[in-house]
Amino acid sequence: MTEEHIRTLSVQGVSYTYRVLQPSAPTVEPVILLGGVLQGMYDWGYLESTVTPRASMVTVDLPTVDPGALPPDRDDVDTLCGGLEGIIADLGATRVNLYGYSMGAAVAFQYAQRHPERVARLLIGGVRYQLTPKVLSHLRRATDRARAGDAEGFATLMAADLLCLDESHHIHRRELALGYVLRFMRKAARTPRYIDLIASALTSRHHSLTGGLRRVPTMVFSAEHDHLHPPERQQAFAATIEDSQFVTFPDCDHMLPLQRPEAVTSLVASFLMKE
Repeated sequence: MTEEHIRTLSVQGVSYTYRVLQPSAPTVEPVILLGGVLQGMYDWGYLESTVTPRASMVTVDLPTVDPGALPPDRDDVDTLCGGLEGIIADLGATRVNLYGYSMGAAVAFQYAQRHPERVARLLIGGVRYQLTPKVLSHLRRATDRARAGDAEGFATLMAADLLCLDESHHIHRRELALGYVLRFMRKAARTPRYIDLIASALTSRHHSLTGGLRRVPTMVFSAEHDHLHPPERQQAFAATIEDSQFVTFPDCDHMLPLQRPEAVTSLVASFLMKE
């Protein structure tokens, strides 16, 4: 039998919520799932049947950090990592398994650097390692469109950055992912503060995923056609992690978890759910 618990915490005066699906007799450390800016704590149903028979599954709505409220020497990842620290303390867990994708990968990696003894295994994908000047320029142009009231222009430009729309490349479930991103971004464009949050999450300048990692079993995964965070950059990042594994999935772009949820499920099952 699985019990559900919802908890609300705060970091730097900002409240956030996390959800726990807890089995009656877990045999594996809790699995904490951290997504990108498009994912909330109820967007992980496809992993429940894999995780909850043996471990508590923790999903998160991390703090909606207001970039204007942050001191100039801090960034969103640093603050969100503080939120993750609060969750793990609240769980009372000695160690946890971390899964992070996109923005969530940066948060999970930073936590593992700070507290390697608390992380049993680390699985991260779509890692925001370094954005190219071209991508940064596109993202800034997109947010300018939103602030000018052009929701459709904003959504179209964001889709072009998040997805591979080049018809010469086969992308699994391309139309599904495109429709999802366009709907999400059209809605987001009507909330100026949310535009600031998206811009901060995608283009934060203060934090760089450097310094490597030791003593934490780690797997990094990428999509073949992720031009937001290309696989060769993610492989270079993985090389900074002691004894890490790296895998690339064909026929996908940055929306890999939506296009190939079965691939994510397989990685979680084979890498994070070891007893």
